[in-house]
Amino acid sequence: MVCQGLAYLPLITVIVPCVAFISAYVFAVLRKDVNPYFPYISDTGTRIPESCVFGQLLNISSAIAICTIYVRYKLIQSMIQLGDESILRYNKHALVWGALASLGLSLVANFQETSVEVVHVIGATLVLGCGVIYEFLQTSISYKMYPVCNGRRICRIRLVISVISLLGFIMSAVFGIISRYQGHPKDRLHWKPSDGGFTAHIISSVSEWITALAFLGFFITYVKDFSKMKLDVVARVQVQHLDEPVYDDFSEDSRLIT
Repeated sequence: MVCQGLAYLPLITVIVPCVAFISAYVFAVLRKDVNPYFPYISDTGTRIPESCVFGQLLNISSAIAICTIYVRYKLIQSMIQLGDESILRYNKHALVWGALASLGLSLVANFQETSVEVVHVIGATLVLGCGVIYEFLQTSISYKMYPVCNGRRICRIRLVISVISLLGFIMSAVFGIISRYQGHPKDRLHWKPSDGGFTAHIISSVSEWITALAFLGFFITYVKDFSKMKLDVVARVQVQHLDEPVYDDFSEDSRLIT
């Protein structure tokens, strides 16, 4: 089935990071760089060569994610226009928080936790924390657009995903702190059941995986919406010859993307 409109964009936003997560995990386990007991996502992309693949794919994911977030912003803006100021305000806030989440993904990709932990933790917090805020803002927008622009079913789906993300984020942070206080191995990439805080670590890491996958799942809810739209980029040429000065009274429109 051929994707209509821009439906391919949120699909790619989900597929690329999933490939990054799975490939990094497989490589890391096969090379014994991590134990297979539910490591943190970042643990699987810490050491070379899996860190190279992990980082490159997450950088691509970050760029694609901000494109998807921006297209969602333009979709809402074009449908609402000046009809409801509260929706437009929520939409702008969602764009900012979504951009911060994308920035965090890039930080996670380029600053490994074993090299620059502070920056890595900031990036992870931006991805998951700002991502949760973005989800709730978009869910609120969906409810505000009901029943004029969308149905109630998609509102409920987005709300469920947002709640799962929030709970997962909180549990990951809380049990991550608990696992550190209960003791952890010197090599944090190789947790064993006999290590202190192992149970808390497992709960924390599983919660992180759930939060990340739920965040990606939220973009899946855009597929149907994006299939109903097209986005054009218009170039406005102000001269006939590129060596000429610009005249205010001359313009020519040319679509770069049809």
